[in-house]
Amino acid sequence: MQIVFLHGLETGPYGKKYQALKQMFGAVVAPDCEGVKDPTERLPIIQQHLEHEPGPFLVVGSSAGGLMALRLQQVDPRVACMVLCAPAIHTEAAAGLSPEGLPPTIIIHGIHDDVVPIDSSRCFRIPLLEVEDGHRLDNSIPLILLEVFRMKLTHMFGSKNALN
Repeated sequence: MQIVFLHGLETGPYGKKYQALKQMFGAVVAPDCEGVKDPTERLPIIQQHLEHEPGPFLVVGSSAGGLMALRLQQVDPRVACMVLCAPAIHTEAAAGLSPEGLPPTIIIHGIHDDVVPIDSSRCFRIPLLEVEDGHRLDNSIPLILLEVFRMKLTHMFGSKNALN
């Protein structure tokens, strides 16, 4: 299972979350959408970057990258599971997104997020971990890594309680 990291609007593909994922899991595919704010322009960049990757994909999306992960799974059946970090699902670009039919997905969202309202994640009706953190989730990187590991185990062994 390949890990795909989709970064937010104000960051590039090789920030703290990417570095932590790479250090723990090795190869991480990270499409570069730096400077591209429009989701309709971002999606083709991501698709082109992943075109020759075999999958399946465990997609980790941060902020706007979380929104893009949700968009990507609508058009790419290789998306097997997702860890969404403070996903930007409060925007117009998220209109029409639904939790129905998603692959296994969890949201991690800081209760002190001043960029993306946590209520948007609460209302999305999928598993949500609320953490004592802000938008960047800098203090929650170990938890993000743990949830990625859980998703990998679940995919490999088919157990929702892989670590329990």
